[in-house]
Amino acid sequence: MYRLRLSFRPRHNKEPVGYNANKDILRKFYDKYRIRNYFSTDNLYLENAYKEIDQLWLDNLALTKTVNFLMIAEAPLWGKDKSYIYNPDTPNSQFFYKQDIGDILGITIHSKQEFLSICNELGLIVIDISPFAFNTTDTHINYRKHSKANPCGLTSSQYVELVKETTPFYLERKLELIAPKKANNIKVFFRYARVRKLFQDVIAETLVRYGFIKSVNEISDISLRGGGIDRQKLKSLILGE
Repeated sequence: MYRLRLSFRPRHNKEPVGYNANKDILRKFYDKYRIRNYFSTDNLYLENAYKEIDQLWLDNLALTKTVNFLMIAEAPLWGKDKSYIYNPDTPNSQFFYKQDIGDILGITIHSKQEFLSICNELGLIVIDISPFAFNTTDTHINYRKHSKANPCGLTSSQYVELVKETTPFYLERKLELIAPKKANNIKVFFRYARVRKLFQDVIAETLVRYGFIKSVNEISDISLRGGGIDRQKLKSLILGE
């Protein structure tokens, strides 16, 4: 039976990973695709979201002694509800339910705070590939598949373009913060199969350079058809079974 040691979530004086370089990239992106009229409004939301999200992420990383598992996600939905894996004041979602971990460990997890504390003890950290919390309500563009029904969805090429441009100023700087706590046998995996398919080759060189993987073939995913987590895959990663 897994024994839980709850930990407090302190606030830190560390500055969030800088947003300005990402802001410049976003401005050029909006100019390139002729949606500059939406930039000021979108960026006001995106910059505020970025700063709050990054502080929550830093607070959580500080509570993790050793990073044994690195889950690569996409970006928070955030919005008015501030929905985010590391916001203890918002409920778990399909992205990562409490019992996705609870069933593996044979325990019942009663709260988001308890869930986060368990992830800290396991050494499981979630990192996003994009610094921008686009969604269908607060921004002109979004991460949903581009289609006639969703003309404001990023195309695959646009999405890859943004991630490539922001990687030195976002993903790499997050990896730098994680690196001192990285276990020698750290396991790296994508939350979603579609994100793995689109970005595995894009970010693999960066992950190799920072010592998180030795080859692209090491990165798996824990996606389950329908959007949930494949608990058997996650169990194999967490417990080595």
